[in-house]
Order: sequence, then C-alpha cells, then structure tokens
Amino acid sequence: MIRARVQFGRRMEPVCGGCKRSAFHLVGSPDGQRGAGEIRMNAGERDEYLAIFTLLYARACGRTLEGLGKVQSVGKRVRRYRDWQRDLGDPKQLRFATDELIAKIATTLDVTKASGVEKADVHVNGIGVSLKSHRKAPPALVNHTTRPGWQFAARNAGVTIDSVDRAVELYWQQRQAGTIREDVLNDGPASPFWSARTELTSLLKYFMFEGTGTRLSAAPAAVVLEFTDPTDLSTWVCREPATVVDELWSRLVFSLRSDKGMPKNYPNVSPRYAKTKSSIARWTVYWQNEYRGALHVRVR
Repeated sequence: MIRARVQFGRRMEPVCGGCKRSAFHLVGSPDGQRGAGEIRMNAGERDEYLAIFTLLYARACGRTLEGLGKVQSVGKRVRRYRDWQRDLGDPKQLRFATDELIAKIATTLDVTKASGVEKADVHVNGIGVSLKSHRKAPPALVNHTTRPGWQFAARNAGVTIDSVDRAVELYWQQRQAGTIREDVLNDGPASPFWSARTELTSLLKYFMFEGTGTRLSAAPAAVVLEFTDPTDLSTWVCREPATVVDELWSRLVFSLRSDKGMPKNYPNVSPRYAKTKSSIARWTVYWQNEYRGALHVRVR
C-alpha cells in the first residue's frame, strides 16, 4: 500500500510504496510530446485534469490523505468518476502528454472540468476540493470583479466592504502618484490592502469556498489543494478555511488591470447594469486609456 501524509498547511509526503506501475504508451506523436494533438488547453485546465488523474491513481493505490482520509471516491458532487485503469500507469508519465491525449483519458474516465460557478473542482470522499496550481501563472482567488460583486460577497459573508473601499481609494492614489505598480504584493503595511485584513479575510474565504460575485456555488469547496506539480503529491499542500487567508496573506497580489471584468462599453452601460453603475463607479478610474474598476486577487 502507498500512503501519503497530508496536513493542513503542510506538504504531502509519501510514506511507503508498493503500487504496481505499468508502462504508458503516449499517442498523438511518436514521442508523445505536446503540440501533436488538435485539442488545446491552458495550463490551468491541464493541471486540473492531471490532479484529478492523480487522485484517481491514489485511490487505486490505496493512499491516505490527511484532511481527506483514505481516498475512496473521486468525482463530482452527485457522481463518481470511473476507476483509474492500471494499464495507464502513473500519471507522472502524462506530464508532457498532448492535450488531445489528456482529453481522451478524461473522456474514458468520465472526468469533466468544473464550471465557473463551481468552487469545488472535484469531490474526494464527498468533500469539495478546490485545486490551485502554481506551475505556470499564479492562481486567482478572485477573478476581475467590480464593486457590486464584492458587495454581494459581503452580504453573504456577513461583513461590509468599507475597509476595502478605503484600500481601493488608496491604491488609486498611490498608483496615480507612481509609488506602486499595477500589481501590488501584499507583503507589508506599505500595501494599500494591508489594513483591510479583517474584512478581506471573510471576503476571500467566501470567494475561495462559497461563491462568486453574482451567485452562491452549487458545489462549494471545503478545502483547497495547492501544488506546483499536479502529478507529484510531495508538492501538494492542503489548506482549510479557518487558516487559509492567514497562511496566504503576505503572498496575495491585488490589482485593477485593464478593462477586464468591466461592463461592456462602460460608462455607456446596458440597462442590465443601470442599478449598479454608481457602485461600479466608486472603484473605477480612467487610466492609461481604459476604465479600470474590477479588483483581481491572486497568489504569488
């Protein structure tokens, strides 16, 4: 039996070995390298599939993950994925597989990508798990969201956004003065968002586990699994809601970038945004030929 020890906020380390591995023959090109297939995925999509394959492999090998227990089921909230096939071997052999091959295996195992409104990318033993990959670009905790979306989050989190309003105002003052750049690392009191920690803790927990700026998730997450290699459990870290923001606080990057997340043709918005236009305007500044007012948060 292979076991892996996983503790909240700590790296997963394999304890012992013994699961038989079979050779995996890559298809799509003679050497199985990327670029041969017709399907194209971004790095986040690839890593989500590879992480789920790794969880299925862990179940087949009888691994135990602290915080999740012995892996007995992997799937969606209402259905399990098919069992990992032994002739597929170790998912590590898929690191450089074509996107086409990864998609083909996903179809075979009935693995589907989570929708944008599902906070849980996968369910392990019935527990919703959010997957965050650091292999390429830093993962986002909050995609570009205007002020009304943060107000929606605040209502569901039981807080206000008063301190976040002050932080955004300070961000723009410092940005226009040239003392900060577009992306602000939250690594000390010099960050305009540092003093908003209390409210941001509740808000970020909401965005990470419970919902978006417009709706509650039908599949909330209970834990976050971070990793730099989706096929290597020794790079995985399991985080829980009670401590995750504190653990990531000094690694957060805040930004209001380009016009991403803004209503189309702002400020000439459609009737859909008429009621929220004044709220959107609170955070919006016309800067470098674009209206920017959607706050983005990611982890370095």
